[in-house]
Amino acid sequence: MNTPFHTLFLAIQQQLQHEVPNLSHIAHDVGQLNEKSRPSVSWPCALIDFEEFTFTQLAENVQQATGIIVIRLGFSTCSSTAHMAPAAVKQAAMTGYDTEWQVHSALQGWHPDAHFTGALQRTSACTQRRTDGYRVREVRYRISFDDYSTRTQQKYTAAALQVVGVMQLPTTS
Repeated sequence: MNTPFHTLFLAIQQQLQHEVPNLSHIAHDVGQLNEKSRPSVSWPCALIDFEEFTFTQLAENVQQATGIIVIRLGFSTCSSTAHMAPAAVKQAAMTGYDTEWQVHSALQGWHPDAHFTGALQRTSACTQRRTDGYRVREVRYRISFDDYSTRTQQKYTAAALQVVGVMQLPTTS
């Protein structure tokens, strides 16, 4: 069974894979960037999660879901942005911003499934302060969709039809 979050995750993963080819690792966020030792990802990475979803009841047990999709972008900071660093070194250090913009271009206004969801709309972007030498940007997108997975199924039973007083029409030859 493909649940709404299952379907959304795979669609976003595929969209990022096709539109942002420099991402080396695209996966579900299970806390990889919070590991004490070296995170179990390839750089740069995009980790996807679903947060803060609310559900509104519609007819026939259908619910409308609205919430936030979080894309955590992780970068290994091997280059310097110091003012005295050579231009090529600074340029390499700034590629994270370019990657973030490519991710945003791939997701903003995009419909993961035109029959199932609304378009993604960016709501915020921020940097996570870290002391481990990795740079993490968190970009959040709002989305809405209707969840039909628990829709009340209508059952119809064929009724017996009783014919009373049938009149036979004359046949013509």
